[in-house]
Amino acid sequence: MTNFVQLLLVIVVATLTFLVTFAAIQVFHILHEFRLVLKKLNFILENTHTLSDWAAKPITAVNEFFTEVKDLVHHTQDEIIDSTPDRVISESRPHKFFHRSTQPHLPLHSS
Repeated sequence: MTNFVQLLLVIVVATLTFLVTFAAIQVFHILHEFRLVLKKLNFILENTHTLSDWAAKPITAVNEFFTEVKDLVHHTQDEIIDSTPDRVISESRPHKFFHRSTQPHLPLHSS
Protein backbone atom coordinates (compact mmCIF):
# COMPACT_ATOMS: atom_id res chain seq x y z
CA MET A 1 0.00 0.00 0.00
CA THR A 2 2.80 2.43 0.80
CA ASN A 3 4.39 1.65 -2.55
CA PHE A 4 1.11 2.51 -4.26
CA VAL A 5 0.84 5.82 -2.34
CA GLN A 6 4.47 6.68 -3.10
CA LEU A 7 3.96 5.84 -6.78
CA LEU A 8 0.79 7.94 -6.89
CA LEU A 9 2.60 10.81 -5.14
CA VAL A 10 5.49 10.65 -7.65
CA ILE A 11 3.03 10.65 -10.58
CA VAL A 12 1.11 13.64 -9.12
CA VAL A 13 4.32 15.61 -8.42
CA ALA A 14 5.67 14.84 -11.89
CA THR A 15 2.40 15.85 -13.53
CA LEU A 16 2.20 19.08 -11.55
CA THR A 17 5.85 19.86 -12.34
CA PHE A 18 5.17 19.30 -16.04
CA LEU A 19 2.04 21.49 -15.96
CA VAL A 20 3.75 24.33 -14.06
CA THR A 21 6.71 24.18 -16.46
CA PHE A 22 4.36 24.22 -19.48
CA ALA A 23 2.40 27.15 -18.01
CA ALA A 24 5.64 29.08 -17.34
CA ILE A 25 6.78 28.54 -20.94
CA GLN A 26 3.40 29.76 -22.20
CA VAL A 27 3.63 32.86 -19.99
CA PHE A 28 7.07 33.64 -21.44
CA HIS A 29 5.68 33.25 -24.98
CA ILE A 30 2.79 35.57 -24.14
CA LEU A 31 5.18 38.14 -22.64
CA HIS A 32 7.38 37.89 -25.75
CA GLU A 33 4.36 38.47 -28.02
CA PHE A 34 3.26 41.38 -25.82
CA ARG A 35 6.75 42.88 -26.17
CA LEU A 36 6.53 42.59 -29.97
CA VAL A 37 3.10 44.22 -29.97
CA LEU A 38 4.41 47.09 -27.84
CA LYS A 39 7.33 47.59 -30.26
CA LYS A 40 4.92 47.72 -33.22
CA LEU A 41 2.62 50.12 -31.35
CA ASN A 42 5.58 52.34 -30.49
CA PHE A 43 6.62 52.35 -34.16
CA ILE A 44 3.08 53.28 -35.23
CA LEU A 45 2.88 56.09 -32.67
CA GLU A 46 6.25 57.48 -33.80
CA ASN A 47 5.08 57.43 -37.42
CA THR A 48 1.82 59.11 -36.42
CA HIS A 49 3.77 61.83 -34.62
CA THR A 50 6.02 62.30 -37.67
CA LEU A 51 3.03 62.45 -40.02
CA SER A 52 1.19 64.93 -37.83
CA ASP A 53 4.28 67.16 -37.69
CA TRP A 54 4.64 66.85 -41.45
CA ALA A 55 0.99 67.77 -41.99
CA ALA A 56 1.09 70.63 -39.48
CA LYS A 57 3.97 72.47 -41.19
CA PRO A 58 1.99 73.60 -44.28
CA ILE A 59 -1.00 74.54 -42.15
CA THR A 60 1.22 76.59 -39.87
CA ALA A 61 2.85 78.24 -42.88
CA VAL A 62 -0.55 79.18 -44.36
CA ASN A 63 -1.68 80.51 -40.99
CA GLU A 64 1.49 82.62 -40.68
CA PHE A 65 1.02 83.91 -44.24
CA PHE A 66 -2.53 85.09 -43.59
CA THR A 67 -1.51 86.58 -40.26
CA GLU A 68 1.20 88.59 -42.05
CA VAL A 69 -1.28 89.69 -44.74
CA LYS A 70 -3.77 90.77 -42.07
CA ASP A 71 -1.06 92.72 -40.21
CA LEU A 72 0.06 94.34 -43.48
CA VAL A 73 -3.51 95.34 -44.36
CA HIS A 74 -4.05 96.84 -40.89
CA HIS A 75 -0.72 98.67 -41.05
CA THR A 76 -1.45 100.02 -44.55
CA GLN A 77 -4.97 100.98 -43.54
CA ASP A 78 -3.62 102.87 -40.51
CA GLU A 79 -1.06 104.66 -42.73
CA ILE A 80 -3.78 105.71 -45.17
CA ILE A 81 -5.99 106.96 -42.36
CA ASP A 82 -3.08 108.86 -40.76
CA SER A 83 -2.02 110.44 -44.06
CA THR A 84 -5.52 111.53 -45.10
CA PRO A 85 -6.53 114.97 -43.81
CA ASP A 86 -9.79 115.26 -41.98
CA ARG A 87 -12.60 116.28 -44.27
CA VAL A 88 -16.12 117.30 -43.59
CA ILE A 89 -18.51 115.24 -45.59
CA SER A 90 -21.33 117.28 -46.97
CA GLU A 91 -24.72 116.08 -46.04
CA SER A 92 -26.34 115.96 -49.42
CA ARG A 93 -29.05 113.64 -50.50
CA PRO A 94 -27.90 110.12 -51.15
CA HIS A 95 -27.69 109.16 -54.81
CA LYS A 96 -30.68 107.20 -55.92
CA PHE A 97 -29.84 104.12 -57.88
CA PHE A 98 -33.29 103.88 -59.37
CA HIS A 99 -35.62 106.60 -60.51
CA ARG A 100 -39.18 106.56 -61.67
CA SER A 101 -39.80 107.42 -65.27
CA THR A 102 -41.84 110.47 -66.11
CA GLN A 103 -44.88 108.38 -66.90
CA PRO A 104 -46.55 107.19 -63.67
CA HIS A 105 -47.31 103.56 -64.58
CA LEU A 106 -43.99 102.47 -66.01
CA PRO A 107 -41.59 100.29 -63.97
CA LEU A 108 -38.36 101.51 -62.39
CA HIS A 109 -35.23 101.77 -64.59
CA SER A 110 -31.63 101.81 -63.48
CA SER A 111 -29.92 105.17 -63.81
